Amino acid sequence: MHTLVPPDFLRCARRSRPRGFTLVELIVTIAIAALLLAVAVPSFNRLMISSRLTTQANNAVNLLAYARAEAVKRGVDVQISSDGAITALPPGVASVPITQAVVAPNGITASSPLTALIASPMGLLHAPGVATGYSGLVGDISSSAITSDNHRCIYLYTGTTVASCTDSQICKQSAPNATCK
Repeated sequence: MHTLVPPDFLRCARRSRPRGFTLVELIVTIAIAALLLAVAVPSFNRLMISSRLTTQANNAVNLLAYARAEAVKRGVDVQISSDGAITALPPGVASVPITQAVVAPNGITASSPLTALIASPMGLLHAPGVATGYSGLVGDISSSAITSDNHRCIYLYTGTTVASCTDSQICKQSAPNATCK
């Protein structure tokens, strides 16, 4: 059996329900949102800078691979300068630019500029005037805006294998620091 509810009771029930938010609820919500933002913004900034560092390190690794590929394709030596520009060195002819210098974004620096290397037509990267493959630090890309994991070390082994790692210290010249990951 259904009981009919008188219309006056429904009107009273509707009037007694609160509408919207109280001032206290609004202040508490804003305070929680402000607290979350205060915690999240520094972490987001650190993430953005770390991402820029990794991108620049990847660009440097790609630059080395590109220079090797151009040397093999063209059949001539190709030079990578310390500013990241790539030029072909045809014998007896003026050098031919392949790419322009690489410009790092604001806040990112190369603590040690890229090591100037030459890619041979066989794909071997070596120092100018040296016939054997280069082994050692190619570049240390860093930022002082973050305090840990703020270096990206790029190493070359035997003129062919490129490796990069992340560190909180200045990159060593010959081999990665023990903390480099």
